[in-house]
Amino acid sequence: MSFDDFKALVGLSFRDPQRAAQLLMGQDWPVQARWMALLAAVSVSALLAWLAGAMFAAPAENDAQVVLLSRQPMVLAVMQMVAILVAAGLMSGVGRMFGGRGRFEDALLLTVWIEVLLLLVQAAQIVLSLVLPSAAGMLGIAAMALFLWLTVQFTKALHGFRSSLKVMVGLIGTAIAAGFLLSILAAALGIMPEMPQ
Repeated sequence: MSFDDFKALVGLSFRDPQRAAQLLMGQDWPVQARWMALLAAVSVSALLAWLAGAMFAAPAENDAQVVLLSRQPMVLAVMQMVAILVAAGLMSGVGRMFGGRGRFEDALLLTVWIEVLLLLVQAAQIVLSLVLPSAAGMLGIAAMALFLWLTVQFTKALHGFRSSLKVMVGLIGTAIAAGFLLSILAAALGIMPEMPQ
Protein backbone atom coordinates (compact mmCIF):
# COMPACT_ATOMS: atom_id res chain seq x y z
CA MET A 1 0.00 0.00 0.00
CA SER A 2 1.49 3.33 -1.10
CA PHE A 3 1.01 6.56 0.85
CA ASP A 4 -1.54 7.75 -1.72
CA ASP A 5 -3.43 4.46 -1.32
CA PHE A 6 -3.33 4.93 2.45
CA LYS A 7 -4.76 8.47 2.21
CA ALA A 8 -7.47 7.32 -0.19
CA LEU A 9 -8.45 4.46 2.12
CA VAL A 10 -8.58 6.79 5.13
CA GLY A 11 -10.88 9.15 3.26
CA LEU A 12 -13.08 6.29 2.05
CA SER A 13 -13.28 4.91 5.60
CA PHE A 14 -14.96 8.12 6.76
CA ARG A 15 -17.18 8.51 3.69
CA ASP A 16 -18.21 4.90 3.10
CA PRO A 17 -16.77 2.59 5.79
CA GLN A 18 -18.44 -0.56 4.44
CA ARG A 19 -16.89 -0.02 1.02
CA ALA A 20 -13.53 0.66 2.68
CA ALA A 21 -13.80 -2.56 4.68
CA GLN A 22 -14.65 -4.57 1.57
CA LEU A 23 -11.72 -3.01 -0.29
CA LEU A 24 -9.37 -3.77 2.58
CA MET A 25 -10.50 -7.39 2.86
CA GLY A 26 -10.32 -7.76 -0.92
CA GLN A 27 -6.60 -6.98 -0.90
CA ASP A 28 -6.08 -10.42 0.68
CA TRP A 29 -3.21 -9.46 2.95
CA PRO A 30 -1.04 -12.38 4.14
CA VAL A 31 -1.71 -13.38 7.74
CA GLN A 32 1.84 -12.36 8.70
CA ALA A 33 1.23 -8.86 7.36
CA ARG A 34 -1.94 -8.55 9.47
CA TRP A 35 -0.01 -9.46 12.62
CA MET A 36 2.75 -7.01 11.68
CA ALA A 37 0.14 -4.29 11.21
CA LEU A 38 -1.24 -5.10 14.67
CA LEU A 39 2.21 -4.80 16.25
CA ALA A 40 2.88 -1.51 14.46
CA ALA A 41 -0.51 -0.02 15.43
CA VAL A 42 -0.27 -0.85 19.14
CA SER A 43 3.34 0.32 19.26
CA VAL A 44 2.51 3.72 17.76
CA SER A 45 -0.56 4.04 20.01
CA ALA A 46 1.50 3.33 23.14
CA LEU A 47 4.14 5.85 22.07
CA LEU A 48 1.49 8.51 21.48
CA ALA A 49 0.01 7.82 24.92
CA TRP A 50 3.48 8.11 26.46
CA LEU A 51 4.08 11.37 24.58
CA ALA A 52 0.76 12.82 25.75
CA GLY A 53 1.50 11.79 29.35
CA ALA A 54 4.94 13.40 29.18
CA MET A 55 3.72 16.65 27.60
CA PHE A 56 0.94 17.65 29.96
CA ALA A 57 0.74 18.68 33.57
CA ALA A 58 0.64 16.32 36.55
CA PRO A 59 -2.80 14.71 36.90
CA ALA A 60 -5.31 14.82 39.67
CA GLU A 61 -5.15 12.00 42.22
CA ASN A 62 -8.02 10.13 40.53
CA ASP A 63 -6.09 9.98 37.25
CA ALA A 64 -2.79 8.80 38.76
CA GLN A 65 -3.21 5.17 37.64
CA VAL A 66 -4.03 6.20 34.06
CA VAL A 67 -0.93 8.38 33.78
CA LEU A 68 1.23 5.74 35.45
CA LEU A 69 0.11 3.32 32.74
CA SER A 70 0.89 5.87 30.00
CA ARG A 71 4.46 6.00 31.31
CA GLN A 72 4.85 2.27 30.65
CA PRO A 73 4.39 2.04 26.86
CA MET A 74 5.33 -1.65 26.67
CA VAL A 75 2.63 -2.61 29.17
CA LEU A 76 0.13 -0.38 27.40
CA ALA A 77 1.01 -1.91 24.02
CA VAL A 78 0.47 -5.44 25.34
CA MET A 79 -2.88 -4.45 26.87
CA GLN A 80 -4.01 -2.85 23.60
CA MET A 81 -2.90 -5.90 21.63
CA VAL A 82 -4.94 -8.18 23.88
CA ALA A 83 -7.94 -5.83 23.59
CA ILE A 84 -7.74 -5.82 19.77
CA LEU A 85 -7.42 -9.61 19.63
CA VAL A 86 -10.43 -10.03 21.92
CA ALA A 87 -12.40 -7.51 19.85
CA ALA A 88 -11.51 -9.34 16.62
CA GLY A 89 -12.49 -12.67 18.16
CA LEU A 90 -15.82 -11.30 19.32
CA MET A 91 -16.49 -9.54 16.01
CA SER A 92 -15.97 -12.75 14.07
CA GLY A 93 -17.29 -15.30 16.58
CA VAL A 94 -20.47 -13.53 17.72
CA GLY A 95 -21.26 -12.51 14.15
CA ARG A 96 -21.01 -16.11 12.97
CA MET A 97 -23.35 -17.16 15.80
CA PHE A 98 -25.97 -14.90 14.20
CA GLY A 99 -25.50 -16.23 10.68
CA GLY A 100 -22.53 -14.16 9.54
CA ARG A 101 -19.74 -15.43 7.33
CA GLY A 102 -16.75 -13.39 8.51
CA ARG A 103 -13.34 -14.90 9.27
CA PHE A 104 -11.14 -14.05 12.25
CA GLU A 105 -8.30 -13.02 9.91
CA ASP A 106 -10.50 -10.39 8.27
CA ALA A 107 -11.90 -9.27 11.63
CA LEU A 108 -8.32 -8.80 12.85
CA LEU A 109 -7.48 -6.69 9.81
CA LEU A 110 -10.58 -4.52 10.29
CA THR A 111 -10.02 -3.99 14.02
CA VAL A 112 -6.41 -3.03 13.33
CA TRP A 113 -7.61 -0.55 10.70
CA ILE A 114 -10.03 0.96 13.22
CA GLU A 115 -7.05 1.37 15.56
CA VAL A 116 -5.09 3.10 12.79
CA LEU A 117 -7.94 5.54 12.17
CA LEU A 118 -8.21 6.24 15.89
CA LEU A 119 -4.44 6.86 15.97
CA LEU A 120 -4.93 9.68 13.46
CA VAL A 121 -7.59 11.18 15.75
CA GLN A 122 -5.32 10.67 18.77
CA ALA A 123 -2.47 12.53 17.04
CA ALA A 124 -4.82 15.38 16.12
CA GLN A 125 -6.05 15.47 19.72
CA ILE A 126 -2.50 15.87 21.05
CA VAL A 127 -1.88 18.79 18.68
CA LEU A 128 -5.20 20.42 19.59
CA SER A 129 -4.42 20.02 23.29
CA LEU A 130 -1.52 22.42 22.82
CA VAL A 131 -3.49 25.15 21.06
CA LEU A 132 -7.17 24.60 21.90
CA PRO A 133 -7.70 22.25 24.89
CA SER A 134 -11.51 22.52 24.84
CA ALA A 135 -11.64 21.36 21.22
CA ALA A 136 -9.33 18.46 22.10
CA GLY A 137 -11.86 17.28 24.68
CA MET A 138 -14.66 17.40 22.12
CA LEU A 139 -12.48 15.45 19.71
CA GLY A 140 -12.06 12.75 22.37
CA ILE A 141 -15.84 12.37 22.59
CA ALA A 142 -16.05 12.28 18.80
CA ALA A 143 -13.42 9.53 18.76
CA MET A 144 -15.64 7.30 20.93
CA ALA A 145 -18.58 7.87 18.59
CA LEU A 146 -16.33 7.18 15.60
CA PHE A 147 -15.18 3.90 17.17
CA LEU A 148 -18.77 2.69 17.63
CA TRP A 149 -19.84 3.77 14.15
CA LEU A 150 -16.85 2.15 12.43
CA THR A 151 -17.25 -1.06 14.43
CA VAL A 152 -20.90 -1.36 13.40
CA GLN A 153 -20.19 -0.62 9.73
CA PHE A 154 -17.15 -2.91 9.55
CA THR A 155 -19.08 -5.72 11.26
CA LYS A 156 -21.81 -5.38 8.64
CA ALA A 157 -19.22 -5.57 5.87
CA LEU A 158 -17.44 -8.53 7.48
CA HIS A 159 -20.53 -10.68 7.86
CA GLY A 160 -22.83 -9.36 5.16
CA PHE A 161 -25.37 -8.01 7.66
CA ARG A 162 -27.81 -5.30 6.55
CA SER A 163 -29.30 -3.81 9.70
CA SER A 164 -27.13 -1.28 11.54
CA LEU A 165 -29.58 -1.25 14.45
CA LYS A 166 -29.37 -5.01 14.98
CA VAL A 167 -25.58 -4.92 14.77
CA MET A 168 -25.48 -2.04 17.28
CA VAL A 169 -27.74 -3.96 19.70
CA GLY A 170 -25.54 -7.03 19.27
CA LEU A 171 -22.41 -4.93 19.85
CA ILE A 172 -23.79 -3.42 23.06
CA GLY A 173 -25.02 -6.79 24.31
CA THR A 174 -21.67 -8.40 23.58
CA ALA A 175 -19.82 -5.58 25.37
CA ILE A 176 -22.03 -5.94 28.45
CA ALA A 177 -21.62 -9.73 28.53
CA ALA A 178 -17.87 -9.50 28.02
CA GLY A 179 -17.56 -6.88 30.75
CA PHE A 180 -19.56 -9.05 33.13
CA LEU A 181 -17.41 -12.12 32.43
CA LEU A 182 -14.19 -10.11 32.77
CA SER A 183 -15.34 -8.69 36.11
CA ILE A 184 -16.02 -12.22 37.38
CA LEU A 185 -12.59 -13.33 36.17
CA ALA A 186 -10.92 -10.31 37.78
CA ALA A 187 -12.71 -10.99 41.07
CA ALA A 188 -11.67 -14.65 40.95
CA LEU A 189 -8.05 -13.64 40.38
CA GLY A 190 -8.19 -10.99 43.11
CA ILE A 191 -7.35 -8.08 40.82
CA MET A 192 -10.50 -6.01 41.27
CA PRO A 193 -9.75 -2.33 42.03
CA GLU A 194 -10.20 -1.27 45.63
CA MET A 195 -13.47 0.50 46.36
CA PRO A 196 -13.23 3.88 48.13
CA GLN A 197 -14.17 3.87 51.81
